Amino acid sequence: MDDFIKANEEELVKAVCDIIKIKSVKEEPKEGMPFGEGPAKALQYALSLAESFGLETKNLDNYAGWAQLGSGDEIVGVLVHLDVVPEGSGWSYPPYGGEICDGKIYGRGAIDNKGPAMTALFALKTLKDAGAILNKRVRVIFGTDEESDFECMKYYKTHDEPITMGFSPDASYPIINGEKGILTFSFAASLESKEEGDGIKILSIKGGTRPNMVPDYAEAVILGDIDEVKNAIDTIGKQIGGNFEVAQEGGKIIINSYGISAHASRPETGKNAIMLLVRLLGSMNICGPKASFVRFLDDKIGLDTTGCGLGVDFKDEISGPLTLNVGIADIGAENAAVTINIRYPIKYTGDMVISKIREHTPEPIQITDIHNKEPHYVPEDNILIQKLKKAYEKVTGEKAYCFTIGGGTYARMFDNCVAFGPSFPDDEDLAHQKDEYIKIDTLFKNLRIYTYVLKELAE
Repeated sequence: MDDFIKANEEELVKAVCDIIKIKSVKEEPKEGMPFGEGPAKALQYALSLAESFGLETKNLDNYAGWAQLGSGDEIVGVLVHLDVVPEGSGWSYPPYGGEICDGKIYGRGAIDNKGPAMTALFALKTLKDAGAILNKRVRVIFGTDEESDFECMKYYKTHDEPITMGFSPDASYPIINGEKGILTFSFAASLESKEEGDGIKILSIKGGTRPNMVPDYAEAVILGDIDEVKNAIDTIGKQIGGNFEVAQEGGKIIINSYGISAHASRPETGKNAIMLLVRLLGSMNICGPKASFVRFLDDKIGLDTTGCGLGVDFKDEISGPLTLNVGIADIGAENAAVTINIRYPIKYTGDMVISKIREHTPEPIQITDIHNKEPHYVPEDNILIQKLKKAYEKVTGEKAYCFTIGGGTYARMFDNCVAFGPSFPDDEDLAHQKDEYIKIDTLFKNLRIYTYVLKELAE
């Protein structure tokens, strides 16, 4: 089998570079393209490549698609996605260039999740090239809405066959058998059009692009004394580690806040530009209805990522503590909305979290647009996990073990499914960050693991 794996390595690298060049960020739907043109193009690329390998394929109305090898009633699923989050700023390499430097392929989606998606597809090709006899169907299922609402996989589940077991190469090794619940909602309020009182008047605050990303930029437009603003930046700004710029334009003061992007499942690894800005404004003499909303955010959330101020600093022994990320702020003349993304422990429910947050939210502020994905857990004695352990240990020589994460993968959509790779324990966490890359050596190691484990699961 090793010779067939080696023979596919060069072509795998090219495929990863090529698919990164497709900007597959979710956009407004078009006819026949439910998530916009980019995700549909990426799906069509993957399916065309699979067809060129002689694999059976199917396109489910550009929501999802699959490539398949083998026969039998049972299906082993490999759940991957081709959509990506927006690129953000500060890249050293073109985010959609698919450039190779120092043994790494750079680009948005390199590790999350186009590189692993292509690797899974080439594992099927390798098995086909080797003439492997598979008594189950092995199906690589390509989704196109993983970074938003999983609508692609919901569509698959209602329009195609269920899988018997499977894994999603969209997280880390060794084996992730538990995923925290994911809760997204907005704090919203109606604001009076007339600002009252003496002090700093907030005209608008905007920042962030996705709930599941720590925002690296936010901007406030205010009226007031620029010397007070500069003094706050020199004192409070430095204390909190903020990076702010201030300018005056036509009588208005504009404050730019710069943070560090990170995945919302690990918000403590980033710097939230929105909440740094909220903390800065909260230190000033602000007035009016927007001031009340901003003070609520500063008092109840601030720079904390545990949910303590909202009474939801829950934790359990299986999956650890709850995390909270403020992902989007849109505070304008008449309305204010801030979108929150929470990852809560396996032993809790979304209703428990929301109920406690309501107790800490004053009545003028509404909790709206609630979306909840319940936690997912597969016991360690499951036969799928035992076979994944065997393949991982065979290729790496390292002991396999199970753990849980705050991230959400397609595995939570199916029974007998876990997350399995592609990152190794000591790898840098690059999902949703600038200069995202995948090491070519990591691609090749994953190709070996996935080829061996799919053969084992389908025999």
